[in-house]
Amino acid sequence: MGSMVLRDQLKNVHAYATTPFRGDDLFALDLEGLIRNLEFMIAGGIKVINVGGGTGEAEALAAEEFETLASVALKVAAGRALIIPTLPGNLAVARALIPRYVKLGVSVALGMPPLIRNQTPEELEGVFDYYALLAKAGELALMPYNTQGWKAEFFVRLSQIEAIVGIKDPCFEPHNLFRAIHLLGDRFVWIGNKRHDPGVLQFRYQAGIEGFTAGFVNFAPEYELELHRAALRQDWNLMVQLQEQLAPLERLRASYGDGVLKAGLDLVGLAGGRVRPPRQDLGAEGRVALAEELRRLGVAVQ
Repeated sequence: MGSMVLRDQLKNVHAYATTPFRGDDLFALDLEGLIRNLEFMIAGGIKVINVGGGTGEAEALAAEEFETLASVALKVAAGRALIIPTLPGNLAVARALIPRYVKLGVSVALGMPPLIRNQTPEELEGVFDYYALLAKAGELALMPYNTQGWKAEFFVRLSQIEAIVGIKDPCFEPHNLFRAIHLLGDRFVWIGNKRHDPGVLQFRYQAGIEGFTAGFVNFAPEYELELHRAALRQDWNLMVQLQEQLAPLERLRASYGDGVLKAGLDLVGLAGGRVRPPRQDLGAEGRVALAEELRRLGVAVQ
């Protein structure tokens, strides 16, 4: 069920790093850029970083790229931040990655959900079997990512798998998550999604989440770090105020997609670059709007 040290580390803001690609070759990782981006986040106070996740374009990465991202990130962090690499929702690939991650020194991995013809399985027994098989593939703690609207009873079923230490939940169906928290208490570390527009993060902390996932921390870490600190102090009014400041930025991401994050990195002098199709890069109009919003937030734009 994970060591207490690991569990405590997970109770934080989870930065979801973008995956930079080389400007001259969309099919090659920009490792120098990745290092700069990671150093920026760690210097800014980020303590938990996922690489190769949804924000990192997991669906567009090759198996060896997942391993490379993990290896580089671990070397950069050097114990200063917890690195959580990703297991894609493909059983064969994910199972093969686990011993490689263990060899690198990974302690916990994000387990993307398995899909059948890109649909949520109506019968979740196969999903349980999927995570049970991953748990047997190596001594690695797992944090499943629920994008499938799991009922509270399925969380209880997952609690039988000892290797699962936490749950990442996007809160698409938050009542299921909150019911599961009520049933299971501290069996898992509960990591929710933010949602600053409208600002509801304070309610999710009140319901039991212990940290949240964030993408804006790639280039503006201070706001969402302060949100977590405010949650720990139960300063709900400050959380409302901070989310009001971030809401326009979230609306931009909702309108333009994850290209906003890479464009934001470009604007602050870090490694953003292009996204791999079918995602789309942020166009000129969106970049102007994003630059204006960053300046309003006090973020230095180049």
